[in-house]
Amino acid sequence: MLSRKAVVGLSSFQFMAMVRRGLFYTFLSLYLRVILGLSVTETTLLACLSMIANSVSQTFIWGKISDKYQMRVGLIVIGETIAAFGYILIYFVHIYMLTIYSSLYAAYTIIFGLSLLEFFWSMSNVGWSALISDITTSKERGKLMSIISSIGGIGQIVGVSVAGILYDWGGEAGGFKNGILFFFASALMIASASVIGLAMRSRGVKRRKNPIVTREVPSGKNEKSPESFNNYSLRNFYWFLASMFIVSLGTFSILQILVFYVELDTPIGASSVDIAMIRNSASIAAIITSLVAGPIADKIGKKTALGIGFTLRVITPLLYIIAQNVEQMIIINSLSGVSMAFINVVGYLVASELIPAERRGRLFGQYNAINGISFGIAGTVVGGPVADYLIAQGFSEAQAYTTTFEVAAMVSLIGTIIYLIKVKE
Repeated sequence: MLSRKAVVGLSSFQFMAMVRRGLFYTFLSLYLRVILGLSVTETTLLACLSMIANSVSQTFIWGKISDKYQMRVGLIVIGETIAAFGYILIYFVHIYMLTIYSSLYAAYTIIFGLSLLEFFWSMSNVGWSALISDITTSKERGKLMSIISSIGGIGQIVGVSVAGILYDWGGEAGGFKNGILFFFASALMIASASVIGLAMRSRGVKRRKNPIVTREVPSGKNEKSPESFNNYSLRNFYWFLASMFIVSLGTFSILQILVFYVELDTPIGASSVDIAMIRNSASIAAIITSLVAGPIADKIGKKTALGIGFTLRVITPLLYIIAQNVEQMIIINSLSGVSMAFINVVGYLVASELIPAERRGRLFGQYNAINGISFGIAGTVVGGPVADYLIAQGFSEAQAYTTTFEVAAMVSLIGTIIYLIKVKE
C-alpha cells in the first residue's frame, strides 16, 4: 500500500506540472497569432511538431530504455531538468530573432525550439506513466489517479489564472516579451524534478523489482499476465488506441481555435482574464469529476464510463456555437472538463488492464504517443486548414471557427462509434 509521503510526492509533482502547463500554454497560441502574426494553421505547428517529437521518442527510444533498465524516476528527473534550461535558452534566442530579424523568425524559433525540446522532455512522460503502474496495484490505481488528477486540475486553475494576469504584464503580451512566463515555467520544472526525486529516494515508495511476481495474483480482468496477452487482447488494445486517437483528433482540433474565437469582439468578446475563467471552468469541472470518475467506472463499468466521456466530446463543440457571452461559454466549457476527467482517469485504467506488466514501458509509450500525436496534429490537419480555407474564401473569422467546431464534433462521433462497437471489456 502506498504511503502518505509517496502520495504527497506524486501529487506535488502533478500539481506543479499542471501549473506550468496552464501558465505557459494558455496564451502561447494567441501570442503567436495576434502578436507574431502567424496564420491559424501556422500556430498549430507548435503542437504538431513538438508532440510528434515527443511521441516518436517515447515509442522508439524512452519506452525501450525504461523497460530495459527499469528506469522510471531517472527519466522523469532528467527530462524535466533538460526542459527547464531549454525554456530559458528558447526565450533569449526568440527575443534576439525578434529584435534583429522579424516576428516570423521569432515565432518559428519558439516552434522549432520547443519541438526539439520535446524530444528529450518526453522521457519524463513515459517514466511517469510506467512509475504509476509499478508502484500501485489495480485496486489502488483508480483511487490514486483520481487524487492526482484532481490535484493536477487545481494546478491547472492556478497556472491559467496567473497566466491571465501575466500575459499583458508590462504591455500587450508582455508576459512572453519580458520572459516572465518562460522563467516561471522553468522554475516550476526544476522544482517538480526535485520533488519527484526526493519523494522516490525517501523510501516513501518501495518499487517492486518484479511486478509480475510480487503484485497480487492476476484475477482475470484486473491484471494481464504475459500468457493472457494473446492476439485478441492485442487487437482489443489497438482498437482502443484507434478510438482514443480519433476522438482526441476531433477535440484537440479546436483547442487553440477556441481561444481565437472567444477573443473576437463578437459574439463573446473575452478579455485575457475572461479567457482564463473560461479555461478554468473546464479545470474545475475536471477536478470534481476526477474525484468520482474512478468509483463510477468501477460501478457502471469502465467501457460505459469512458463512453460518457467520448459522448460529451461530441456534444460540447456544438454547444460552443450557441454561446452568446462569457457566462454561457463558461458553463458550456465545463462539459469539456467532465469529459477530460473521464477520459484521463478511466482511459488510463483501461490501458492499465489491457497492458501486461512486463510490456508497460513500451505499450504505455504507445498509449502516451497516441494522445500526444492526436493533440499535435489535430489543429494542423483538421482545425487550422478548415478555418484558414474558410477565411480565405471570404467567411468571417467567427463563421470559420464555428464551422470548425461542427467538423470537430463529427470527427469525435466517428471515434466514439468505433469504441462502442469494437472495444470489448
